[in-house]
Amino acid sequence: MPLSCKRHFREYCKNCTFAGLALIADDTKHWTERWFWVALVVLSWYGSGLLVQSAWTAFVSNPISFGVETTYTDWDTKMPAVYICETSNDNRIYDVADTIWTPDHLLDLEDVMKDIVYFRGAAFNLVNVCVQSKNPDPKCPFSNYSYYVNLVRSTCPELLINCLFDKKEFDCCKYFVPIHTDMGTCFALNSVQVKNPILYPMVFNVTQKEGVLKFETLLNTMLYTLGEDEVPTVTTLTSSTLKLVLGKNYQRQVVVKNIENDPLTVETTPAQRACRFSYENDNGLYPLYSYSTCTVLCRKREQMKLCGCTDHFMIGSDESKMCNASGLLCLHRHFSQLTTLKPRWAGRRPGLVCDCLPSCDETEITIIKDAVTSAGRARKKRIAVELKMAYLPTERFKRNVVRSRLDLVVSIGGAAGLFVGASLLSFVELIFFFTIRLLDNIYLEKRKKKERTSVRNLKTFQPAMPRSTRRFYSQRSNLITFRP
Repeated sequence: MPLSCKRHFREYCKNCTFAGLALIADDTKHWTERWFWVALVVLSWYGSGLLVQSAWTAFVSNPISFGVETTYTDWDTKMPAVYICETSNDNRIYDVADTIWTPDHLLDLEDVMKDIVYFRGAAFNLVNVCVQSKNPDPKCPFSNYSYYVNLVRSTCPELLINCLFDKKEFDCCKYFVPIHTDMGTCFALNSVQVKNPILYPMVFNVTQKEGVLKFETLLNTMLYTLGEDEVPTVTTLTSSTLKLVLGKNYQRQVVVKNIENDPLTVETTPAQRACRFSYENDNGLYPLYSYSTCTVLCRKREQMKLCGCTDHFMIGSDESKMCNASGLLCLHRHFSQLTTLKPRWAGRRPGLVCDCLPSCDETEITIIKDAVTSAGRARKKRIAVELKMAYLPTERFKRNVVRSRLDLVVSIGGAAGLFVGASLLSFVELIFFFTIRLLDNIYLEKRKKKERTSVRNLKTFQPAMPRSTRRFYSQRSNLITFRP
């Protein structure tokens, strides 16, 4: 008789450790009692499934919670990263224009050069004077805009002098490192996004409560106070910027709040924690991931999509992919879309939707006070900047993992044990019984069948007698029977 699947399943139910199945498979029980246990087992498995589904949903969608820590006595707080970006240099533009063109060149060309050298998404003079003009000047620049940028933009020694922290002087150009942004080359202090970062120690704690960063700039610039993993972009919020004008003194006071992460946070996915760590930087333009670096990549892709080229400041672009005059005209026409970020639910409002997650280590920087005073005639060609920490933070946010993988295993195991009396070995037993045990039973069944066939053939076998023997016995008897 071949092996019956029904018989094998009944054997499993009689011997398994899942609660209730042995009572269902017991032939000695009345059918009403067996159906009663069927109903209870089905309800138990259904309840267990609901709890397992609930635990899985909570693990996937809500494993993180935020809390506030106030044990500030042992914290170290860093000064924000400082970025200085040149915004204008009229004297250099005049000199370069007289050098590459004749002294009697069209004055509007100087404004065109200014649009190119300090491009921030719009180029009104370039469009009006060179692109859309019926009779454009032959000297109009229509391509190779990086050439003009290199002629005009200043180096660090031409831009920064007299750097001090806590009344100690340091080399400006050693610590203010060049960094490429979508606004051209800026100079960054204590940024980790440069190729070879050299960080100046500016750490505050209960023993080092105060410290003032001072420096001077020789040109009109834009100051950015950001986290060490952020970069200045066209879309940076104005609250993080400070426009510096020659002949003025500026003082900015800030407060920094950091975010601490539970060690188990790294075991969750970016979608679960709603943030990315700095090393999760797939196809990034900068060494480390941050929200601002992600938006730069987003803007680059949108420029390529709309205009087929990128502006001459875009990071990681080849010369062949940089826009000429017609490309800048396209970027100019899409200025509102390419220089403004908006959420996905904003609908038709002008702006760019970038699905960028924040950094898990981002820093919250609050501007407490910005003060501007006149420097006087003697210092009208300089800008004095003073940046200080208003006070040490007394609280910080912490990202806690409330549902880890271990919690998920415990929840699933508890639900299975409570409703169906199962354990890990119960599921191992299930797999074993319907794989190895099933194959073994099939093999034994075939072996027994073969043995029964051999015995049956042996019983029906009668050996042949020699002819002389048959003749001898046939004279004495007409019936001969051999018994093996």
